[in-house]
Amino acid sequence: MPVAIFDPHVIARIEQLELRARRLVEGFLIGIHRSPYHGISTDFAEHRHYVQGDDTRHLDWKIYARSDRFYVKKYEQDTNLEATFLVDCSRSMFFASDDAPTTKYEYAATLVASLAYLLHRQRDAVGLTLFDDRIRQALPPRASLAHYRHLVETLETATPGEDTALGGALRKLGLQLARRGLVIVVSDFLDEINPLAEALSLHDCEGNEVILFRVEDPAERTFPFGGPSVLLGLEREAKITCDPRDLRQDYLAQRARHVAELHEACRKHSFLLEEAPTDSPAEDVLQGFLNLRGELFRR
Repeated sequence: MPVAIFDPHVIARIEQLELRARRLVEGFLIGIHRSPYHGISTDFAEHRHYVQGDDTRHLDWKIYARSDRFYVKKYEQDTNLEATFLVDCSRSMFFASDDAPTTKYEYAATLVASLAYLLHRQRDAVGLTLFDDRIRQALPPRASLAHYRHLVETLETATPGEDTALGGALRKLGLQLARRGLVIVVSDFLDEINPLAEALSLHDCEGNEVILFRVEDPAERTFPFGGPSVLLGLEREAKITCDPRDLRQDYLAQRARHVAELHEACRKHSFLLEEAPTDSPAEDVLQGFLNLRGELFRR
């Protein structure tokens, strides 16, 4: 059932998410990207549609005379980064164990809203794609404040989807991007590695930079369950009646293999993978990520 955006409770949640994002990024507003489009020349680069807030001095009046539409001239020195967030909203992302401070999706939304705000402050364009087993919703990159607030609203009003098909969503996004840029994937990565690795290869060939945040609940990391239990699948309807202590070692071993394969797939293309456990303060994850990015760029 669609969420009523005009519901005062929903509006309050949207405002709270935006406020959390602003507070998280204030204090360490540093560059987080190495834009391949920055330069010192003033050579013409391309046109794009005018959005509210653009400098009207760069309007192309010749195109307006022909089309009755406003277009802005972009130059090599001011053609900033376009960043797209690919956010997992499958059912498993809405899980929270008893000791977790928040669901994985709520944690992911806070990270995305914060990074999007930081990019917006740098006058970069940000876009958002929500997916589960398909693309659920897509906002193309824009640089206006109104667009940023629409992005936050879209994050806050998302509802649990179906199973995860990350590889397919990432591949489809790669084929849809109009120009090379930054793709930030936020997911629990509870999916097959091979399709994801193939999609990462596509983005590498296209010249995109990909950053991945792996969100994990503390219970998924430690598997603390004990005593006779009925375990329910996070995305599928499978039920297992068991004593979880009999499964813990096998589970932890499979988890370790999966995480190692994920890291290897990213390392192959020199893409950055950040761990984002929901029991860690979001500001610590962001600060650690920004510090590492800054160190890589200084090198």
